[in-house]
Amino acid sequence: MIRGGSIAIVLAGAALLGAMMQTAPDYNSTVQPFRSHVAAGGTGEARSFRARFSGARLADRIAFSRFGTEFVHDTDGVFLIAEIEVEATIVSQRIDASWQGASGRRYALSRRAQDIPRGLDSHWFQPGLTGRAIAVFELPPDEVAGGELVVNNSFTAVFDSALHLAPPEPAGGSQPIIRFEP
Repeated sequence: MIRGGSIAIVLAGAALLGAMMQTAPDYNSTVQPFRSHVAAGGTGEARSFRARFSGARLADRIAFSRFGTEFVHDTDGVFLIAEIEVEATIVSQRIDASWQGASGRRYALSRRAQDIPRGLDSHWFQPGLTGRAIAVFELPPDEVAGGELVVNNSFTAVFDSALHLAPPEPAGGSQPIIRFEP
């Protein structure tokens, strides 16, 4: 009799543990930055910075000068040039951005646009000062509409903030070339 009761308790515990394991979220879905979704043209406030998506342009080619050498890059997709305004609120810091397309895929900053004037990858933002930077993404044309800019602290800590900024309408469709001047 005692043996049957012990077996029933063990089986009930195993069933309960199995149910808990099936319904518990995994590590990657629980340890994420706190998301804030911001409407087009609005300013989002994260824990250590504020950001606003101020403009968007599309281009088939980009051009810029670096150390006296002219660089021109083209793409099989489209270059999305995102203009953002950021203000650090606590301490000087760098900001990182990615583009989350309509399909949910994430796109990093284009390495081919590294070192453009006012580029996000080389910009430090200061408390109390609104800095303007440019983020360039290379992506398929169908990932622009319905996408959003995801902005977070470059030194992302677990449970930090991430702003999901809805884009303004890209100005005037895709341009054949955009030249970045110092």
